Amino acid sequence: MLHRAILWLTAAYSRAVIRIYATYTDPLWLLVNVGGPLLTSLALAMLYRFAGQTQYTGFAVLGGGMMAYWGNVLWSMASQLNWDKRSGMLYLYISSPAPLTAILIGMSLGGIVGTLPSSLIVITLGVVLFQPQFSPPPLALAAAFILTLIALYGMGIALSSLYLITGREAEEVNEAIFEPVSFLSGLYFPSVGRGSPFPLALQAIASLIPLTIGMDTLRRVVFYGQDLPNVWLNLLVLALMAVLSIFAGTRFLSIIEMRGRMTGDLLVRIK
Repeated sequence: MLHRAILWLTAAYSRAVIRIYATYTDPLWLLVNVGGPLLTSLALAMLYRFAGQTQYTGFAVLGGGMMAYWGNVLWSMASQLNWDKRSGMLYLYISSPAPLTAILIGMSLGGIVGTLPSSLIVITLGVVLFQPQFSPPPLALAAAFILTLIALYGMGIALSSLYLITGREAEEVNEAIFEPVSFLSGLYFPSVGRGSPFPLALQAIASLIPLTIGMDTLRRVVFYGQDLPNVWLNLLVLALMAVLSIFAGTRFLSIIEMRGRMTGDLLVRIK
C-alpha cells in the first residue's frame, strides 16, 4: 500500500515538474498564454469604459486572467492524452507501472502552476491600466480561486479521458467548444445572476459549466466583497462539480488502463 502511494506521488510529481519546466523554458508558449487573453481583456475593458460602463472594466480584467487557465485546460489538458497517443507516449504510460490518474493529476498541477505567471501578468497589467475597484475578503478569494481551478481542471481530466474513449479528434472538439463555453461562462460579463443579459433557461444551461459558477463566485468576492457566508452555495456547487468530474475522468481512465494493459488496444469505445 505504501509502495503504491509512493509510486503514485512520484509519478504525479514527475509529470508536474515536466509540465512546469516546459512552460517556463518556452518563451513563445508564455507569450501565447499572455498575448491572447491580454489583448481580449484590454479590448473589452476599453469598450466598457467608452460605453460608460466603467464598473465592468474589472470584469474584463478578471476574465482575461481566467481565460489563460481555460485555454490551458483545453489545449494542455483535455487534448494531452490524444497527443500522447499519436506520439507513442501513451503506450509507454500504459506499459509502465505509473498510474494514468497520477500522470493526469500531475499534469493538472503543473498546468496550474505553469499558467499562474500568465494569469498574474494579464491581471496586473489590467489593474494598472484601468484601476478597477476591488476589495476581496482574503479567505473567500482563496477558496473561490482554488475551487474554481480544481473544478476546471477536473473538467479537463474528464474531457481528456472522454476524447480517448470516444476516439474523437481533440482539436476539432476544442475548436467547437472554446468560444461557446467562453461566451456562456461569462468570462468578461455576468452570464448568471446579477446583471446577466441571458434568459433564465440559458442561465440554467450555462450553470452546468464549472467555469460559469467559478467566474460568478470570483466576481461576487472580488468586486462586491462578499464573504464566505454569501458565496457558500457557489463554493459547494464548485466542490461537487470538481468531485464528479474528477471521479468520471479517473473512472474512464481506469477503463482505458485496464483495456490497454490487457490487449494493448487504446481505441476504447463505449457503446
